Order: sequence, then C-alpha cells, then structure tokens
Amino acid sequence: MSVTTVIDLRRAVKPSTATLQPLVLFLLLLLLALGGGIPGLDAADSGPGRNKTSGTLPRQNCDHRSMVVEDYDGTMDAEGHGKFIKFAILLPEKPSKARDVRILSTVLPVIEMATKVVTDPGGLLAGFRIEIDHRDTQCSSTFGALGAFDMFLKRKPDIFFGPICDYVIAPISRYGAVWGIPLITSGGLTEAFSLKQNGYSTLTRMMGNYHEFGAMMREIHLHYQWTAGSAAYLYHEWDEKLGRGFTDCSMAINSINRAIGGNQTTSDTFDEDIAKYADYLRLLRRIEKRARSK
Repeated sequence: MSVTTVIDLRRAVKPSTATLQPLVLFLLLLLLALGGGIPGLDAADSGPGRNKTSGTLPRQNCDHRSMVVEDYDGTMDAEGHGKFIKFAILLPEKPSKARDVRILSTVLPVIEMATKVVTDPGGLLAGFRIEIDHRDTQCSSTFGALGAFDMFLKRKPDIFFGPICDYVIAPISRYGAVWGIPLITSGGLTEAFSLKQNGYSTLTRMMGNYHEFGAMMREIHLHYQWTAGSAAYLYHEWDEKLGRGFTDCSMAINSINRAIGGNQTTSDTFDEDIAKYADYLRLLRRIEKRARSK
C-alpha cells in the first residue's frame, strides 16, 4: 500500500507548555523531599565560599542573576554548618523558536514560588536556605557551557534546571556527570541522550523522546500495512544549511528511519519561515511521485 505521510514534526514532538510548570514544581518538591541525598547538603561537597565558623554564607556577586528565596536564620545542621541548597537555572532569555516559551522569564517565577513553599515554616525544608542562580544560555553551546562553569566556580550547584537546547545540553550534561550534579530538562529529545554511559548519567529528561516517536510511527506503519519505502516526509531543515546544526525535525526523521527499517523513506526539506503554499504543493507532488514509484 502506497501512502504519502505529511506530519508537522515540530508540532508533533513539541513539549506541552501547559504541563511544564506543574512538572517543574513536582520535581522540585520530590528533589527537596530527598534532601539528605543532595550533594550540596554535605559539607564536603558544599564548594568554596562557605563560612565554616559562623554558619553564614557570604553573598556572591552574580551581577543580579542570583537571588536567595528565604532569609537565612542561621539554622545549623548536626555538624554546625548552615543548611544551604543552590539551584542553577540554564535557559535562554529569548526563545530560539517562535512557539517555545521555555525561557527564563516564564520558568524562573515557577521555581521561585515552589522554593518559597518548601522553605516556609512547616514546609519540607523549613530552615533551609535556597539560592537560585541563572544564566542566559542563548541556546549556544559556547555561552551555555560558560554559564555553567561560571556558576560552578562561584559555588557548586546542587542541581541544574535546563538547558533545553540539545547542543547546550550535550556538553553541560557531560560536565554534570563528572561533577556529580543532576540535570533536569524538558529538552534533549534526541536518541543520543538515552546512552547514559556516554556521559549522560545524571541527565533526566521530562518529556518523551524521538525514539518513542519513531516507535509510534513504526506501529502506524504496521497497523496500516505501509511499506517503509512508501512513506514520504516533509521537514524543516534550513538551520542545517545555515550551519546551526541539525533541526528538531531532522533528528525526529532519523529516529523514524531507524525505527521502520533504515533510510528507506522519502523526504524533502523546506524553510518554514519563508515557504509559501505553492512551495508546499510543489514539494508534496514531488515526494508523492517518489513514494508511489517504490
């Protein structure tokens, strides 16, 4: 059976922004509930800058990028050290894609509200001091990695929230594995991040991934008795031609190809920012002929 399949892959695999905030809150509460296992609660792992005699913490000059969500009242742990946790937020200040709202201005308030709840009297971490530090990754593997190093050198974070861009997640996740810092993200959908032994041992991805998307497409092919060579896909690829790396759509297509039996599908590319109706129609007719000829 021959079929031409046209799927807006950017919409199909885009994380639901409606679920982002409750997921962040849930994970934050879960992490704090396990506070005894957080590296930063151990004096040996607290990093530079702790005042070991007074139980107070000197303020760091982070160019107004760091805030403390609870006035520290000098609460001591059993060893006489202040109870301190540092969250490092790595997100872009501006969205890299028009439909993406996972930016500092939307995520930071959620984390600040959650930390306020758990550090209030009667909360899971009453008496703890939580510092939130953040950097603008610019969705750049260069600036994102520099931001992670900057925060690490000033005071070792206990957890990274973000990044969300694959090319930023890759290096920072590898550093996090060496530093022993967990990294939680709603990005990182590409299959490579499933290989935990390749340096992603502390990475936790909140959303589904392209491997699961490929498995879904394989089941659709089996259900409708489509052959791998009869399927055709259109996807946005212009970023690759500009030297910006593989697009989300390209990585999703690769997962589909692997799931349904190798590079047997027919595909064509377009620039979604400038393509017109006539361009889509021309591409559809072209890949339709390729698919039906197999």
